[in-house]
Amino acid sequence: MIVTTTNSIEGREISRYNDPIAANVVIGTNIFSDIGASYVDFFGGRSTSYEKMHEMYKRVTEMLKQRAQAIRADAIIGLSVDIDEISGKGSQMFMITPVGTPVHLKEVARVPMEKQDDLLDGELIQQKVRAEIILENYKSLESINKDTVEFIATSGLREFEPLVFKAMNEDYGIEQTPKEKQEMLFRYFDYLPDEGAIAILYNALLEGNLTTLQVKRINAIITSSNFIDYTKAINLLNSNAHARRIALKIFSLDKDWYSKEDIAILKSLEGNALAKFFPELVQVEESKGMFSSGKEVWRCECGHTNKLDYSNCGSCTRDKRGFTEKSLKPEEVQMTLNRRIKIIDKTVTN
Repeated sequence: MIVTTTNSIEGREISRYNDPIAANVVIGTNIFSDIGASYVDFFGGRSTSYEKMHEMYKRVTEMLKQRAQAIRADAIIGLSVDIDEISGKGSQMFMITPVGTPVHLKEVARVPMEKQDDLLDGELIQQKVRAEIILENYKSLESINKDTVEFIATSGLREFEPLVFKAMNEDYGIEQTPKEKQEMLFRYFDYLPDEGAIAILYNALLEGNLTTLQVKRINAIITSSNFIDYTKAINLLNSNAHARRIALKIFSLDKDWYSKEDIAILKSLEGNALAKFFPELVQVEESKGMFSSGKEVWRCECGHTNKLDYSNCGSCTRDKRGFTEKSLKPEEVQMTLNRRIKIIDKTVTN
């Protein structure tokens, strides 16, 4: 993990800032006891006190890294380390406090160039040979090591698309190591040009041949990497149920920049337009129960029947459109979208 005292990282773009984090270590004054004597050995000896200070510095910095890694940050910027004296009750101690801001970095997409003029890229040929071997032997993430996962993620090779989608469908529960491999592998899309990554992910959703787990992970990738494309999101709204849900999430996200095409698409959804894409999915039928025969009920997608005036299913708790209580709903996104359009209009006219 990169740790720097500067507020930027040369050659890397920061995609998200997190709240500052800190760590604390308290040490006794005995660590400084030989400072005076250490200068005697200036030209040949080694200062043990400074070595100890260096070790303490490394220790607190490592603590800071662990806290940053816990929130999946890629680097820490603006690092500062304070040393404060703590005195009282006849003792004297020092507290070392490092503070920094964990950030997420946008990966630099690497586009492999197979040939230039009449020359073939030898390194790329070597990578493709290795890729072919990996694809032939791949069974699951458990069958490959972290170095191989990192190679797949950072290669930029389109040959790995089927493998990545297969890995999306692997579920390891609470097993930490495979989960770490998955998170590393799914950064594969960050190493592709944005247009290429967006096309792959959105097209997969439009085709609709995905499992619930794959859809969930594609949703997470689009959200975390900010792969927002309103034109393709409109196509998702007119597609299958899974795609519509992700389109809803996409329209709730903020873009870095809004083009004229983006603004036109947003305005086409102004008012209460999103509601039409999410009609009720239930079937209304007559009850066949002994004491309720002939009464109308609605059947949820899960198969459970409910009284007509019930807004949520008594079994799975979903509403008549298939949303759970915690789901992002069209009404919430519509409010955000309408407010965004209003602000855009004000900004354009000023």
